[in-house]
Amino acid sequence: MAPIGIVSMSRRPEDPRLASEFQFPAVVVSLWLGLGIAAAARGPLLDQVWPDWQFGFGASAIWGLNLLVLRYGVGPPIRLTRPPILAATFAFAMTLFGSGSYWATVQLYPAYHVAIERAAWFVAVCTLLMLLSVAIVQRVLRVRRLGRQELLEWDWPRLGATTYMLFVIALFGTIVSINRIGYVPIIAGDPSSARVDFPAIGGFWYRLSMLGGVVSMLVAAQAAARRATVGQYLIGLAALVLVGLYGPRYFVVFPLGVGALLWDRARAQIKFGRGVALVLVVAPLLALVGYWREQNQAVALLGPVGLALYGTMVEFRDLGWALDYFGLGDRFLHGRTLASAVVPLLPSTAWQVLGIDKATIYAQSSASALADAMGRASGQRIGLYGEGFINFGWSGAVIGAVLYGVLLAYLDNRYDRVGKAQVRSLFLAIGIATAVFAQIGQLDMFASTLTGYGYPIALAALISARRNTASNETRIA
Repeated sequence: MAPIGIVSMSRRPEDPRLASEFQFPAVVVSLWLGLGIAAAARGPLLDQVWPDWQFGFGASAIWGLNLLVLRYGVGPPIRLTRPPILAATFAFAMTLFGSGSYWATVQLYPAYHVAIERAAWFVAVCTLLMLLSVAIVQRVLRVRRLGRQELLEWDWPRLGATTYMLFVIALFGTIVSINRIGYVPIIAGDPSSARVDFPAIGGFWYRLSMLGGVVSMLVAAQAAARRATVGQYLIGLAALVLVGLYGPRYFVVFPLGVGALLWDRARAQIKFGRGVALVLVVAPLLALVGYWREQNQAVALLGPVGLALYGTMVEFRDLGWALDYFGLGDRFLHGRTLASAVVPLLPSTAWQVLGIDKATIYAQSSASALADAMGRASGQRIGLYGEGFINFGWSGAVIGAVLYGVLLAYLDNRYDRVGKAQVRSLFLAIGIATAVFAQIGQLDMFASTLTGYGYPIALAALISARRNTASNETRIA
């Protein structure tokens, strides 16, 4: 036994977790001190070279606060694919790339100017309100839950057969749709945004073609559970090619996002650093795909870096424009765009029975309203925060951010409880991916995505699922 004196004089080993608890807020405080010193020392100079620097500094300071709320409010585990963390990361990436897109736009069109710093500040504030809402709602949902619940689980052999059947249907629908369009849009280009007319041209066959996205998600569910065969992997990739032929990148990116969520939840965790690095690589590549799709040779004058930035998160610079245009207070839409978020829940024939013209309501969406205000032929998107603002001003943005936080907290709580064989894991993954993308989309796009993918997958579940009784996990507040 060691002498008492030696024991009392020995140093306790440092706890790395305790050190990290001090390091994290120290980084944020250092950011705030740096901003404060720069504002105090260089304020007059900044007024001359950067007129809107206050908004830029304010956005940076609020993002520091967002990090603290994420760490100590939302809390561990700090996992990229958790809905609130993923949404906040997406909002930051939108701000970062969107500001770069605005810089590239100004280089190409020097007369174009909007308060992009104000847009950055606006998104930072809305993200803060969203995270605070998540932190509060999570504490309500964290209660002890016992009992038994009847669950739907995939019957893997039947799901495999259903996947092949849907792929054949999607392939046939794509062949007929492309034949009706007369050319392959992703190859021929889309200089006049003709892709908005493809659903009308393809009709029923176009909708069958969109089942390619459903096929890829079903393959992702099987892959995450280690049930996918080589043939299913191949048809999953082929299905992405089918939906990618029409040009919009969303049809390809969205199923991949759902697949990544399922993979992280059921098979192998996606590391935070690797996920961020993947975004930094994929976002510019998607911009280059957009350049190829549009066949716009004028933007090639920007060079490789400017070209990649120009086509990345263009919705952010449109948000900056909308904040300027509607910020005067006399142009708010007073909820006119909200009805378009309801009509995707039912097909056009059902609304006709009720005496409602679905196309007329769609024409009043936020994308159409912005296109009219901007004098453009195709719809423009500014995200759910922006849609709340153009309807009701700051009150609409605040209420939208709080409700968005409630939705993310619910999805986070539910997704933490699902097993890899459960059917609802796929539905929750679709809900999470849709909610995250809603930050650059519009409300009717949010609803139509849920129904467009949810209804076919529900049909697949009727064919390929079986009931199972299992005990819920115990959750302690």
